[in-house]
Amino acid sequence: MIISKNTTIFNIMMKPLLIFLFSFCPLLISAQTLDSLLNALDKTIEQSEFYEKEKLKRIERIKKDLQKPRLSIHEEYLLNRQLYDEYESLVYDSARYYINRNIEIAHQLNNQERLDESKLKKAHILATSGLYVEGIELLKSINKATLTHHLLAEYYITFENIYLYRSEYTQDDEYMPQYLQLMNSYRDTILQIVPEGSYAYIITKGPVLVDHQQLAEAKKLLRDYCTQVDNETREYAVITSILAFINQYDNQIEERKENLARSAIADIKAVVKENNSLRALAEILYEEGAVGRANKYMKKSMTDASFYNARLRNVQASKMLPVIDEAYQTEKEAQRSKLQIFLAVISVLTVFLFIAIAYVVMQMRKLTKARQEVIKANRTLQELNTELMGANQKQQETNRLMMEANCIKEEYLGRFLGLCSVYIDKLETYRRMLNKLAAAGKLDELYKKLKSSEFTEKELKEFYQNFDSSFLSIFPDFVERFNNLLPIEEQILPKQGEHLTTELRIFALIRLGISDSARIAGFLRYSISTIYTYRSKLKNKSLYKDDFEEQVMKIGSF
Repeated sequence: MIISKNTTIFNIMMKPLLIFLFSFCPLLISAQTLDSLLNALDKTIEQSEFYEKEKLKRIERIKKDLQKPRLSIHEEYLLNRQLYDEYESLVYDSARYYINRNIEIAHQLNNQERLDESKLKKAHILATSGLYVEGIELLKSINKATLTHHLLAEYYITFENIYLYRSEYTQDDEYMPQYLQLMNSYRDTILQIVPEGSYAYIITKGPVLVDHQQLAEAKKLLRDYCTQVDNETREYAVITSILAFINQYDNQIEERKENLARSAIADIKAVVKENNSLRALAEILYEEGAVGRANKYMKKSMTDASFYNARLRNVQASKMLPVIDEAYQTEKEAQRSKLQIFLAVISVLTVFLFIAIAYVVMQMRKLTKARQEVIKANRTLQELNTELMGANQKQQETNRLMMEANCIKEEYLGRFLGLCSVYIDKLETYRRMLNKLAAAGKLDELYKKLKSSEFTEKELKEFYQNFDSSFLSIFPDFVERFNNLLPIEEQILPKQGEHLTTELRIFALIRLGISDSARIAGFLRYSISTIYTYRSKLKNKSLYKDDFEEQVMKIGSF
């Protein structure tokens, strides 16, 4: 029960929020779509010259074909029809020229079908240019009984177009209902003739559904067909303009603007100068206060209508252009007044800014000077620190050497005192032994003892063992580090039971600071030349021929 109650309360609280979100999101998406479409339309207007040049290139290619020698009259007719199709929505006078020429050719060929076809095309452009009476008279001159099924459909479509344009031209006039009635009757006839699902059927059926208040069905019909049409064609522009017409009925303002923008973009890309969507969009934007865009679109629409020589579009644009232009000028004047105020404010601010900049520059100069002094002081401090670090290193090295010297002194002093005591005892024992021999009259044995060097050699060997032990207690890794100064094949390894070899003992004395060869020779009981030979030989074999003995001196104590 508790869960159910909480759920109910939650649903009651969330329901209004969800309704708000679902109702607001489409509006937000629509606003983003419209904004992007208007930006795309602005860009397309800027590129309109490019699309016009491409169309004119196509026209020039057809005209070159028309100038080829030995061109048959049938080929000229077909090329004239191509030029008419290109000029139909571009320039009324040029389209009329080429269709008049085809009427002449049809008379020369005595070809009734081509004559009817050309007359229908001419009636169509007479309607778009505003010559409605002339167009109707031309259509009446055609015997519809002789028309093919395709031309008969064109015959009724042209009549429908003429009365559509006349109803637009006589808007709010007493004749307007009459023209609309005639237009609707022709629409009913067209729907009976043209194939269902064709372009002519769609653009006719859509407005008929609107007249019968079947707006949803009309929208679906036109939107479905839009997916089958290239969005850069005149057909797409017409379909989307009809959709915008439907939006006017169901009061969908945003959607109407979107469809008008799509239609205007398609008109520009297809180079359709006889257009209506851009003008209608400009009027809506003006009413909404977007005067700048409205003015730009209306002027573009007026320029296109004048270029084509479309009387109806000129009249429609000329009604609104002065109003929009006046509002645009008023808005510009207001903007100019605001701009002048802004300029005055900016000028005052600029003066203060210059004063502030001058003050900042002065402070920066002072700061720069102070910074230079700090840099100079830092440089001096760094130099002093460097000197201090050097002095500290020297002090540390001196301390290390003193500690090392103290260790050596302590080690050898202890050894020396011990050896002296031992030697005194040994000499006393040796004296007593010799005294006994002398007292006993054993002169031969006494002489033999005095002559023998066994005692001396034994003591010398023991002395070297004591020296080696003392040295290695101070420099325990001396042998390993000494061998690192030599190539592998030249390294010296003491025999089992030995501490130092003669070569190692020489450099052990050098490490202790005894570098004089004479002193080393006296200590080890070798000749000076032998000591020199050992030193030179190892130096030449070492990895450090230039500073071998300096490297030996770097071998540290424990």
